[in-house]
Amino acid sequence: MPAQPIPPDDVFLGTWVLQPAQSQYAFGQPPKTGTYQVSALGHQYRMDIRWTDASDNPFETAYQSTPDGVVYPFEGSPAVDAVCTTRVDERTLDSVSYKGDVEIAHARRVLSEDGQSMAVTQSGITPEGKTFHNVSVYKKQ
Repeated sequence: MPAQPIPPDDVFLGTWVLQPAQSQYAFGQPPKTGTYQVSALGHQYRMDIRWTDASDNPFETAYQSTPDGVVYPFEGSPAVDAVCTTRVDERTLDSVSYKGDVEIAHARRVLSEDGQSMAVTQSGITPEGKTFHNVSVYKKQ
């Protein structure tokens, strides 16, 4: 079944602002600031993520994903070859990143009951072979 267009009232759409004090990082330091902009492009989500690290260095990344449970090639990152995004339910969005045939990262985005906060739990393996588990909490702007 082909992916359906993302509706304009989808609960994930909008700008999300990082809450560093509520975030828990087992690997690395949590960013000082961050935003997570989620928009719809037809049947895909577009994620624009910007953050400032503990040393005030700015970073940003952007990607698009189709939430249909299919593994798609991923370009633009030497660490990731393919990504699979799945809409688990109305408030849960999962993505899995692969390098070759190896699953290297899993991200689960879960919205609160009122839709005003989002917890992003990321786990996986670094390029150095170390495991990580981080939880970032965002509030809807």
